Amino acid sequence: MFAGRRIAIYARYSSQLQRESSIEDQVRRCVAFIVERGGTIEKELVFSDAAVSGSSLQRPGFEKLMRLAEARPAKIDTIVTEDMSRMSRDFADSADIFRRLNYARVQLVGVADGIDSAQRHAKMTFSLKALMSDMYLDDLRDKTLRGLEGRALAGFSTGGLPIGYMSRPEKDAYDRVIGHRIVIDEERADVVRRIFRLYLDGKSLQTIAYQLNADQVPPARRGRYRRKGWVASTIRDMLYNRAYVGDWKFKKRQWQKVPGTNTRRYRDRPANEVIQRTYPERRIIDDETWTAVQARLADVRACYAGRHDQTKGRATGRQNNYILSGLLYCSACGAPMTIHAGTSARYYRCSDQKKRGTCGNRLALREDVARRRILGALRQRYSSPTSIAYMRKRFAERLGELSREVNAELMERRERLARVEEKMAGLADFIAGGERSDYITKTLHDHEAQAKQERAAIDGLVRQASKPVDLPSPDVLLERALDLEALLAVDPVRGREELKRLFDNGRLLVEPQPEGHYIARGRVFPLALLSLDLTAETYKPRSFSAPGPVKRPDSNSSKLWSSHGCAGRI
Repeated sequence: MFAGRRIAIYARYSSQLQRESSIEDQVRRCVAFIVERGGTIEKELVFSDAAVSGSSLQRPGFEKLMRLAEARPAKIDTIVTEDMSRMSRDFADSADIFRRLNYARVQLVGVADGIDSAQRHAKMTFSLKALMSDMYLDDLRDKTLRGLEGRALAGFSTGGLPIGYMSRPEKDAYDRVIGHRIVIDEERADVVRRIFRLYLDGKSLQTIAYQLNADQVPPARRGRYRRKGWVASTIRDMLYNRAYVGDWKFKKRQWQKVPGTNTRRYRDRPANEVIQRTYPERRIIDDETWTAVQARLADVRACYAGRHDQTKGRATGRQNNYILSGLLYCSACGAPMTIHAGTSARYYRCSDQKKRGTCGNRLALREDVARRRILGALRQRYSSPTSIAYMRKRFAERLGELSREVNAELMERRERLARVEEKMAGLADFIAGGERSDYITKTLHDHEAQAKQERAAIDGLVRQASKPVDLPSPDVLLERALDLEALLAVDPVRGREELKRLFDNGRLLVEPQPEGHYIARGRVFPLALLSLDLTAETYKPRSFSAPGPVKRPDSNSSKLWSSHGCAGRI
């Protein structure tokens, strides 16, 4: 059944509470299944995802597996898994997987449930199995919520707690833990009281965050979130949290995964579904302080409220159209540089310095100057005779590497085809001699299918090797650079993603200099310009006016640009 086929194995378990050996157990069972049916397995074709839910397709091991299956030609012929729920527990995603693998002509086999996508009625059995897996998740979700509701009604903890509280196990008469009672953590409660007191003293949210970071106060949710320190948004959320006056709510929000991803988003539940309880023993903030703080919050909100009751400084759903956002990073601390408004221009500042005050880099960087200098330096790089000669040389070297890779794969496939044809000839001799068992007939059909696939792959490689490829001319390179600038002008969001592909890790480090300017450093991949998707229906390539004088970068240096000037200039 599996003789001569390239077989991949996929294993997964979903919960961190499960044993890691679960992966090994699944793989061992799949290997035994494959060997028993005449197949072999290579270590590099074993893929797994540990502690990852099957309700999402965003899994590193699974994504690598699907890339091999959907390659042209496919790098694998068969995928074996313990059961179909390892591939996915979502009904829609399962149907999508089945359709994609069927189109790629890759067989999917489940060891435990006996599903084989090559069989005639596989679609029906696969769909039933996928539906059962999806219903299992729904049932598990419902029972989990029911248990949490019971914990909440009994006054026990149901998960994460606000800063200032902790949970202690409560046991029954038989010394069994029946729940975790929520109590005040006095050490952290003092931090809560300090925050409320500082706000009443007239301190801003950001000033409070700076002061807590300066005093090295451990941030909220230590060990998991806010590892770099306090930020203004955390302070704001605490000031609005009624749990500090003893009013607790459960089931206020319903968290759901975005289909096909591991991203979770919440929706507010109807008011009649929310569980509300008052616990005087959990009160940290007295009524007088709470009322005064809420009054000041309301005053500040009213002072900065804009049109349509939008609060100044809050996101309004508008996309960030600054083309360097997400590309520039502070060299002092590694945090991203984020955009901020100035009196006459927009400036980039270190986000850690701005939000937390934990970075010493206070130098601002004008957005328009940075944009002009970086694009100018890139255009100069792609128009410099030295750079063009280097890129053409690297392109020729890469063409040679690709040619050798194609020839090696072509030779390997021809040898594989010869072995398959030799096996087919032996089976034909068996049949000619009167041996016509079902096993021999099916094995011959399997070999014929594999030989057909190998011939198709060989033809594709031959066509690929015969296509002429010209080295990019200087005009083509400059035109591509201008196309990138034009795309950035009409579609900054998409253009920004293409621009980031030119740099190692999609980032540039900006180094503040004592003289008051920045130097940007980053590793540039010149040939990546030829692979960018710069097509757009809304624009036509056009010429741009040359930027100001830019120092020509050394071709062996990672410095992209530099310029002297006052703070705020590059």
